[in-house]
Amino acid sequence: MSIACVKDHHVVIMDRGGKTALSELKRPQKVSWNRVRDDISDATVTLSGQSCRDNAKVLDDLRSGRMEMRIYRGTDQVWEGPLTLLGYGRETVSITARDVMHYAARTVMHNNYTNAYPNVGTVVSRAAYILRQELARKEALSPPINVVPFITEHHFPGEARTSAVTAKYQDYVWNHIDTLAENSGMDYTVLGRAIHLWDVSNPIGYTPRVTQKDFLGDITVTEYGLDLATRYVVTNGQGVYGIYPDATSTDPYYGEWEMLSNPYDETDTGSQPTANEMASQAKSNMYGRNPAPVSVRVPDGSALNPSGALKMSDLVPGVFIPLEASLTARKIVQMQKLDKVNVTEDPEGEKINVTMSTAPKADH
Repeated sequence: MSIACVKDHHVVIMDRGGKTALSELKRPQKVSWNRVRDDISDATVTLSGQSCRDNAKVLDDLRSGRMEMRIYRGTDQVWEGPLTLLGYGRETVSITARDVMHYAARTVMHNNYTNAYPNVGTVVSRAAYILRQELARKEALSPPINVVPFITEHHFPGEARTSAVTAKYQDYVWNHIDTLAENSGMDYTVLGRAIHLWDVSNPIGYTPRVTQKDFLGDITVTEYGLDLATRYVVTNGQGVYGIYPDATSTDPYYGEWEMLSNPYDETDTGSQPTANEMASQAKSNMYGRNPAPVSVRVPDGSALNPSGALKMSDLVPGVFIPLEASLTARKIVQMQKLDKVNVTEDPEGEKINVTMSTAPKADH
């Protein structure tokens, strides 16, 4: 009996580094992949029944850690990364891979790195430098991982700076990059073999304007008053602090709503961030807090309208999406930031789901 297969996606197994194609998987039953901001994306391909038998030799030769999976949507290459999980059942085989940031997730930081004064620099530059230095060992393999040439820095005026200090053999490279993204005003995403790094308050591109007609199903708008702030203070608890904006300004509409946190810096030399560094971090922490952040969510099970304004080439995590929506008593025209894209195709067709969050104010 014939088993229905996907129509638009096809999958190729590559040798490490993505330069040598080893074999194509024939007639997969399901292909699922995603792109994500500030995390490692993954992809899974499922084969069943006769498809397993048609691909028996390929499936037997698969090896995690050495081989990679590359996914095409039509003729467009949309995802690639190293194999991480192979599941063999009686009638089903599943193949899972993570994007190329996985190489950094299995690379320990062998060196000390200091941005303590006078070496204070941007967070993006620190992250890119560490990636290049540490992944160089994997580029020396045969074949190389072929990632370092595609590390891409996006720099903007006024971007977040850091005085972080880290010791060797204390963390994975990816853990440190992810912590910088979580606490220090940086975003990152992976697109193909390219690792993109940029300041959290800036976009790496813009999409066309969208409305609720561009989504299948209802979208919801939620305002989060608990995350509102008109002033942010970062303090070390010992009398040194940074403020953004200055302590004398008051928002003419919201008044005064203050938030306070400790500085982020990984240090093992006893050095402390300066007042200027803490002010830079306070500015980063203010992004998206004034006015009160409003999030637009696509509920689970909803998807992009395939006839809508957004195309696959637009769907890069970190892009800004102008959104206009009229929902019950509230109309909103607001810039959104794309956080995640999930694409799944099975015999019933393709579904594209997106997650978005409020983008920072453009004048920050």
